Amino acid sequence: MRITDLKNNLQQGKLENVYLVTGKEEVFIKEIKAGFKSIMSPEEREMNFANFDLEEVSIADMINEAISAPFFGEKRLVFAEHPYFLTAERTKNAIEQNVDLLIKYIQNPTPSTILVIFTSYDKLDARKKVVKQLKKLATTVNAGQMEGPVLSRTVQNDLKQAGYQIDPNALDLLINKTKSNYSLITNQLSKLKLYSLKTKKIDSAAVSELVPQSLEDNVFDLMNEILKKNIYQAEELYHQFLLQKIDPILLTAILISQLRLLIQVKILTEKGLSESTISKNLHLHPYRVKLAHRQTKSLKMNNLQLMYTDIVNLDFQVKSGQGDKELLFDLFLAKFA
Repeated sequence: MRITDLKNNLQQGKLENVYLVTGKEEVFIKEIKAGFKSIMSPEEREMNFANFDLEEVSIADMINEAISAPFFGEKRLVFAEHPYFLTAERTKNAIEQNVDLLIKYIQNPTPSTILVIFTSYDKLDARKKVVKQLKKLATTVNAGQMEGPVLSRTVQNDLKQAGYQIDPNALDLLINKTKSNYSLITNQLSKLKLYSLKTKKIDSAAVSELVPQSLEDNVFDLMNEILKKNIYQAEELYHQFLLQKIDPILLTAILISQLRLLIQVKILTEKGLSESTISKNLHLHPYRVKLAHRQTKSLKMNNLQLMYTDIVNLDFQVKSGQGDKELLFDLFLAKFA
């Protein structure tokens, strides 16, 4: 179920007893929480709303709340957050949970209670019985990140409603700098709108100046200097990372990811696929594919593969204690830049 459909149902009083909210887009999660709370008056919420952190509170306590009759109202609303047991991840310090109690409850939920389970994780473990039962019996609401054209249109519509415009290149740059995270984009738009208050038009210069670069963007700059064989600039960027206490292991991991993307884009481009098709196949924003395509135009595949093999070997050497990580990374720069 989409968020718009959920909002309409809540406004019309079409309520289910168990909801499973998937995804971790903060803006959407806030909207969903506000939507559920809006079905109750402040007085009713005071008596009939409870929020449980399932890393710290037992499922038994949550269910005891869920099966209780509402006070001075018709509904009881229960939020359940951090249900780590729905994933394959190991969570430190989380209490042990009797998952069978939750399965039993969702099979026969209390009619007067609305239970909303928020699963802000990248992936649920579909092999687990509790996950299968939730997907079968609960109403699923998608609060995941938007991709590609949908995200671009949403940002443009948000700005249009506020009386602003944004240049296409500026929009691409904004999405790339925020890694297509709608919550981060929303946070950045407030200062971009203030900066462009007179013109009501946001350009690339404003985005470049006001939206901070992520570590991944900075490593992208390092990759550019390596590919251009600018050894001095590459070394200077690397030493800036070291001064900022950024571990070469982290730099290595990001470079591996970026090189993998360059190789994928190079292969798919040589097969005749367009940037838009590559974007869809790799589930990436078109701007990231455009940048990667631009980088690989003058590069040979064997050079990219050699770099990738060497950086993977570097990662193995560092993690297996075969040398000093700072020196090994410096040698990699010397070899390819």
